[in-house]
Amino acid sequence: MMNTGDQQFLHTLAEQLDKTIRKLLVDENVLTSKIGTRRVEELRVFWKQDLSAEEELDFKNTLDYWDKELLKTWARSKRAHHTRASVAQSLLKLNSGNSIKSYSLL
Repeated sequence: MMNTGDQQFLHTLAEQLDKTIRKLLVDENVLTSKIGTRRVEELRVFWKQDLSAEEELDFKNTLDYWDKELLKTWARSKRAHHTRASVAQSLLKLNSGNSIKSYSLL
């Protein structure tokens, strides 16, 4: 069973991750407007790894600073979403464990 400090840590972590995810979305929107719709779509194909090895190598040679920044933002966002989901699962397990104990006491 988790103690109160662990629970508070998870809640604080969840809040920080939510804040980070919102900031990354703003960053993504700013970068997208700088890069342009057509290039963003090309970057999405690259990000999804829908290119052959040769196409990927050729495409990497065309990346500029803003392209790389957008790709880094997507990577950070993906990591933040995965971590946030893990925190939520931990909190759900914690809460379901507490519910089970409270029912067993009745």
